[in-house]
Amino acid sequence: MKATIHHAVPPPAIPDRLPPIFRPLIDAKRLGTAPVTLAVFPAASSAVVSAGAAQRLLTRLGDAADPLVVVGYNFTQDAVEILQDAHATLFAVSNFWWSDARWQAIRQRQ
Repeated sequence: MKATIHHAVPPPAIPDRLPPIFRPLIDAKRLGTAPVTLAVFPAASSAVVSAGAAQRLLTRLGDAADPLVVVGYNFTQDAVEILQDAHATLFAVSNFWWSDARWQAIRQRQ
């Protein structure tokens, strides 16, 4: 799974860069006033951001100077930890708090 990245986005412009389902998630109080790097994962309930996807995002970004805002439908617990360690601000439709291993096991049963 790959995120779409937008660089140097002023916080008031973030909702305009998001699919409609993600727009109500944005809490302007958590963003400050400085431009951010915005990473947007797919807006589907089946789009669960794993630790691997989170790590690939951070690798793609390298040493981006702007604060990082990441928006997605769901994040595994492992992905949340990786992104929080990178000081990212996260917004999600749903947080089920499964580990990557648990999510993989559930997917294999389907």
